[in-house]
Amino acid sequence: MNTLHGDRRTTVGMASISRRSALRGLGAAGFAAFAIAIPAHVAADDGDRIANALFAPASGDDPATLIADYVAAVNAGDLEGILALYNDDAFHIMLPSADGSAGVCVGKEQFRMWYEMSLANGERMTVDEDTVTVDGNQATFVALLTSEPWRKLGVETLEATSEMVVIDGRIATHVVALTPESVRELQAARGGTA
Repeated sequence: MNTLHGDRRTTVGMASISRRSALRGLGAAGFAAFAIAIPAHVAADDGDRIANALFAPASGDDPATLIADYVAAVNAGDLEGILALYNDDAFHIMLPSADGSAGVCVGKEQFRMWYEMSLANGERMTVDEDTVTVDGNQATFVALLTSEPWRKLGVETLEATSEMVVIDGRIATHVVALTPESVRELQAARGGTA
């Protein structure tokens, strides 16, 4: 996925859509995901710890190690291990969510409910190591996701792009977005329109 900031268009595969069109269908969750992914050109006020962590140079946090720990915990079905990787007030956004909900979780209480359901559905993941990109305390990567409810629909694997921001050694934001191809595949399997 390439973003061309100058002409405000996002290229996904061979098709091109405007940011406004992309976010229009995502509602408030889409806007939140967009706001989290603002480029590092934005200045932060010295008194704002989260903004400073998002836009300041790397602080020694290692997102690549955290990604590996996260994948291991998810694949082991280790709920407490997953929760230990997040800040208490972290954001997790899944677009679109597997169950049709808003897909936005804030804080560990909501994360616990989200991951209990996720693990009960047998959700597992692998990371395409060639796609892991770390820039300071931010990391992006492509993940291949599996789930028992998806398998029952005939869908073996869905692909998602993921972005994590690490603050003080824990995940502060985690945005997961299924690729357009995966959304179409899931919609078709559910009998919806692509």
